[in-house]
Formats: sequence, C-alpha cells, structure tokens
Amino acid sequence: MNKQLFHLLLVLVLLALAAGCGSAAPASSASSGSGSPDKAAMSAEQRKQAVFATAPYKGLLTVRYLDLQNSEASGDSIVIQSPDGQTMLIDAGIPAVGLQVVSYLTQMGVEKLDIAVNTHPHPDHIGGFESVFRSKQVDQFYLLNLRPVEWSSYTSAIAAANAKKVKQTFLEAGMEFQLGKDVHIKVLNPQKGELPGSIRKFELDEVNNPSIVLLMTYKNTRFLFTGDIHREREVELVEKYGDQLRADFMDAPHHGITTSSSQSFLQTVAPKVSVISYNKFSNFKQLLNYQKNSKSAYVTALHGNLLITSDGKELHVITEKDYPSKGSAESTGK
Repeated sequence: MNKQLFHLLLVLVLLALAAGCGSAAPASSASSGSGSPDKAAMSAEQRKQAVFATAPYKGLLTVRYLDLQNSEASGDSIVIQSPDGQTMLIDAGIPAVGLQVVSYLTQMGVEKLDIAVNTHPHPDHIGGFESVFRSKQVDQFYLLNLRPVEWSSYTSAIAAANAKKVKQTFLEAGMEFQLGKDVHIKVLNPQKGELPGSIRKFELDEVNNPSIVLLMTYKNTRFLFTGDIHREREVELVEKYGDQLRADFMDAPHHGITTSSSQSFLQTVAPKVSVISYNKFSNFKQLLNYQKNSKSAYVTALHGNLLITSDGKELHVITEKDYPSKGSAESTGK
C-alpha cells in the first residue's frame, strides 16, 4: 500500500469512527495511486469533513484554505496549525463572511488563536476579523503600520480587537516569530521603515504592495504567503532575496489576478504546490501558468476548501471538490 493511500484510508477510518458509522470517506487527495477510495460515492458533507478533520493530522503541519461563499469577492482566509497544536489565522475575508470563518474554526475545535495576521487592511482581508475577535480568544494580532480610519471594515476590526485587549504588533521585513516549537516564520515584506510614510493615499496599488509576506519553515518544507503584492513588489523581492524565496508551497499573490504572478517571481519561488484563493476566479490562462510552474495548482473556486499537510519532508493536498490540478503528480516529496 502506498504512503498516500494509507494516509487517505486513515482519514476514512477516523471519520467513520467519529461519526459512529462506516460510510464516511475522504476528499479528493494529492495522490493518484491505484486503489483510491470511490470519490463518486462521497457526499459533499463527507468531503468537507475530510478537509476539516483534525484527528488524522495530529503531529503534522496543516494549512487550510477556506472557500468563503458570497455573491461578491469574499477574500482570503487561511488557517495554519502547528504539529504541537498552535493555530494561526492569516486574513479573514470581507465582513459578510466573518461568521463563516468563525464556523470553520469552531468545526476544527479552535476556540483560541495563538496568532492572527492581517496582511493588509483591504476589506477582503481584514473585514471578517471583527467577527473573529468577537467570537474567539486571540493572543497576538500582527498587522501593518497603517491606519485607514475612513474604512469601516478596518475600524470595526480594530475596535473589536481593542475591546478584547488583543496585543497588536506591526510587522516589517527582518522580524521573525514562531508558531509552536517547530514552525519558524520570517517576515519578508513590507520593507523595514517603509510604513506608514510611503503611503500617500489609500489606493489599490499603494496598500497592496506593502502586504505582509511570510516565509514559513517546518523542517525541510517551506511555505510562502504573499498577500496582495503586485508585480513591481515581486521584482523587488526577487532582487533582494533571490533563491531565499524558494518554497515548496506558494500562496498566489493578489488572488492570482493579472496584477501579480510575474514569470520571474514564479520561477524564483519554484513551488511544488500553489493555491489561488479567489471565489470569483475565471482566469484559466493564469491557472495554466501556475500549472506550468508548479507540480500542482489549486483554486478555491474550483476545488473548494483545501487542506495541505506537511510531515517536514513532503506535502499532501486534500480537496473538497474534484478539478484537475495538473495531471497526476500531486504528492510532492523532496
């Protein structure tokens, strides 16, 4: 039995035990070996349970991309859990989906966030934090040194954080922190001393480019989270860091739209797995670009909720929905 099939069957068994029945099955997975479970027989709810189950992944690093449902662009929200059980939330979508984020956290048994990160204060990244702060304990909130007080989504989120006396820290390049004992996170952007002085007006490019960019390392696996940086900032990061940007996993900058994802950036990072977090995604040319530059690429609008796991050596991906990510090479080892 291959390693990934064993991984899937373990999820199946544990979900069945938790549900008190024998019919549960795991979601689509990042492996293409023969003998995979019959995905056609799985209900949508069973597939979602496989993504949000926590017991099968004890001792692993997990990264979950939330597929937030709304009639408008809902933004980003990423839940990361360390092997020793600490939880970090990167962004929380627009205000209208904040309770969805809270619901997913509750489904995972998360009542406390050790760390929350807002990559930048646009509504589709900070808006849902108001609901998160009102509903969950948050020990540390990392954000940019920007105060767009005319944006209600920003002021509401900050007011909710202040009401709970959440510790707030501005991040910039060169800072580092831990998620649990073994997960190390380095801040690559914004530039040291860049904010708040570089922002003349709170417009799209000016607020996107200073987005917090994080390089997360767990043993021999590396994850790059990019916020909404544009091509010009990608170029600056390539010039500054070069091969230090190389990562096994990459979060597609700015929801995978054409302001970002320059060829030089993709080739420098050279990810094995990429995720485009965008519920209104329609740029299949960009998806093909990511598939050419990764072993596999995923989109929340197409694959639904996503789970990436790392044992420190290789990554595995489980998706809520079926959609080709790139042929078959979806289990990525060193």
